[in-house]
Amino acid sequence: MDHLPMRRRITIAALTTLLTLPASAWTAQAAGPTALIVPYAAGGAADPVVRPLAQRLQEVLGRPVIVENKPGANGIIGTQYLLRQPADGHTMMFHITSLIQNIALSRTEPPYDFATDIQPLALIGRQAVVLVVPSASPYQSLADVARAAKADPHAFSFGSYGAGSTSHIYGEQLRASWNIDMPHIAFKGTAPLLQDMLGGRVPMAFVSAATAIERQGEQGLRPIAVAHTHRLEQLPEVPTLAELGYTGFEATGWWGLFLRAGTPESAAGPLRTAIQSILREPDMRERMRLAGLEPSSETPQEISAAMAREFRHWEALSRRFDITLQ
Repeated sequence: MDHLPMRRRITIAALTTLLTLPASAWTAQAAGPTALIVPYAAGGAADPVVRPLAQRLQEVLGRPVIVENKPGANGIIGTQYLLRQPADGHTMMFHITSLIQNIALSRTEPPYDFATDIQPLALIGRQAVVLVVPSASPYQSLADVARAAKADPHAFSFGSYGAGSTSHIYGEQLRASWNIDMPHIAFKGTAPLLQDMLGGRVPMAFVSAATAIERQGEQGLRPIAVAHTHRLEQLPEVPTLAELGYTGFEATGWWGLFLRAGTPESAAGPLRTAIQSILREPDMRERMRLAGLEPSSETPQEISAAMAREFRHWEALSRRFDITLQ
């Protein structure tokens, strides 16, 4: 060893140090940090679930997991950012149903192809929407709302948390089932929608299950029907639209994690295993429950198949009611 050049001695010493590191440190040093892209502004409805998930994932993987908010264009900016990154598992993206709705409602050249550009990693959970009226409203049931809307449809209205959203599409579908011409009022988000509902200016709207659960009763909203295949655990007294004789409202929204297509299973597999384990922890289960999310155990292949079916569903409704996302 004494006869080796100094540069070679330094190299051998460095390699020896690396080989004696704990496995977790070796993994962290070799893999580097993981970015979790959230294509919406910080402080949104997903934060109480997504940020703790990222923190726990960091602890489990033994390397940094950094949440990066990249809002804009209904989630398209964040999605396009993901597609510019290497398909190596170092960048994953949180997204919601709008990942496919954006394409289903678009009449222009799509900015991405969810079926070929994006690879499902894991679903965090599925979430229904709930038809609500203000707590101060005289309407106690969907039948009450239907009678009032049919009696004077132009004086009645329904709100949504965005043009082209599930809230908007299901509102149009309900209006069509009553065969009336009822005005739609689109808001830029849930907060302004609730402000006008609580002010008595909007009589009804579909909102996320999380909003309906959080704001029920004295908090200002009365849930009257659930768009789902079954009643929600958190709203056991609220019937589904199917129970009330309305069909076609069974599709749910979802929160999921995605990778750029082409990410090898050697990179995706450990991430998926860690995420699914974390989602089963009591703290995360409670966070999901409060967000109105139902756990999902779908495989990546099942997620892809479901997304294709749901795309056809939303596209058909988009064309039926001429709802576009330009």
